Amino acid sequence: MSSRKKLYKQLALLLSLALILLWITLGTSASLAWFTDTSDPLKNIFHIADFDLVVSHKTEDGTYDELDGQTKVFDDEALYEPGYTQIVYLKVENRGDSDFKYKTAVNVTDYTPGTNAFGNRFNLQDYLRFGLVTADTEEELQQKLANRELAKTEATLQLNNYTTEYSDLAAGGVEYMALIVRMPEEVGNEANYRFDVVPKVELGLVVDATMKNS
Repeated sequence: MSSRKKLYKQLALLLSLALILLWITLGTSASLAWFTDTSDPLKNIFHIADFDLVVSHKTEDGTYDELDGQTKVFDDEALYEPGYTQIVYLKVENRGDSDFKYKTAVNVTDYTPGTNAFGNRFNLQDYLRFGLVTADTEEELQQKLANRELAKTEATLQLNNYTTEYSDLAAGGVEYMALIVRMPEEVGNEANYRFDVVPKVELGLVVDATMKNS
């Protein structure tokens, strides 16, 4: 392992997401799924008439577990270095009898700056790249992300605040989603921290679903 890699092995990234489902009424029924790691856990399903949204994440054994208020879907023990990529797979389900549309937002909710090898302060999120990929089936999603090289081409956005357009999800429908975070290979000592404070960034993921007009 090169000395550069050894230095970056010290770079820890806190990426912890958990889920809360809240509901609101705005003319028609609406539901909000809010991922956070600070709120008290709530049950993962609320029933508003026939409106039933469930979000699950894929575990190491290949099964999907419904998220609750304390679920961490990213590995917050991961050590990011140039070239490192982490992927999280999610499943969004409409278990109700009514069609809805939903959108997904990813936000930086908190962060800890670091000091780099040159003595300058830096924010870790400025040197990370993010991507969100969706598919109608799990097989289609796996094809889109068949290897790390394909995953890297999908993760080109700066890790900041990102919101998708609304997507339709029919009653009984399922959509699959992958969240990708990576550190590009070209990142150098400008993001190589020194001293005792480890730079960190926390993400929040919001799934905002609204009933479609009949």
